Amino acid sequence: MTTVWVSPSATSFSCLCETCLEAARRQGLLFSDALMVASVRGSISAETDVAVARCASGHEITLRRVERPPALLRPDDRQLQLK
Repeated sequence: MTTVWVSPSATSFSCLCETCLEAARRQGLLFSDALMVASVRGSISAETDVAVARCASGHEITLRRVERPPALLRPDDRQLQLK
C-alpha cells in the first residue's frame, strides 16, 4: 500500500503508485513508461485529514494530511528554508 503525505493547504495531489512501479520494474518497462503507468492525480477536500485514492489498476493509496515541521531551533544556512 502506498501512503502519500499531503500539505495542510493542498486541495490536489500527484503521486506514484509504488505497487505499479514495482510491477513495471519486474516487467522490464522503461522508466518513462513505468512513470506513466504509475501516475495518480486527484483532488482532496481541504477539510479532509485522511482519504483513499486508487490508481488505474485499483491499488489503494492512502492520503494523509500533515502539518509542517516546526522551525529549526538553530537554523543552518546549508538547509533549504521553506517560507
